[in-house]
Amino acid sequence: MNQEVENRLHKLMITHRELKTALKSYKGEHVLRYGEFGVMMSMLEYAAHSGKPLVNTGVPMKILSDERNCTPAMITKLITGLEEQGYVRRELSTDDRRGVKVCVTQKGYEIWQQEHLRYHRWLDEVGEKMGMDNMYKLLELAEQFVRCCKDMVEQKDKKEKDNG
Repeated sequence: MNQEVENRLHKLMITHRELKTALKSYKGEHVLRYGEFGVMMSMLEYAAHSGKPLVNTGVPMKILSDERNCTPAMITKLITGLEEQGYVRRELSTDDRRGVKVCVTQKGYEIWQQEHLRYHRWLDEVGEKMGMDNMYKLLELAEQFVRCCKDMVEQKDKKEKDNG
């Protein structure tokens, strides 16, 4: 592998961590933490894609864990924090007696809308500083990079399965 590519990719990963840290510290004017915002966004997207109301639609914890690509323990921790603030509530699944679903409350939805507007203003500001064309190029290349990596992993898994 080209050493320069390896070094730049490593630097990008560090930059990603720095971005997450910056977003967390940006919380001063935000109510929801970075992870909480993402979990609530996943819950609302799930409801919307299911054609159900955004508020009070139960989302299985397993789906949230898979969607956010994190452990069930981390999802539980995030949900507990949101629940303590009254932004979500848990309910037993009627489909699976062992399962738990999480619902966004009306209060949670209102807070999420506020946070979503702030997030859009922040993205607009970043877009103004770096140029929207550059921002779109960056995102397009990042998406292409991720697709390529996923394809390679899938090919490797398929090859191992076929040979196994």
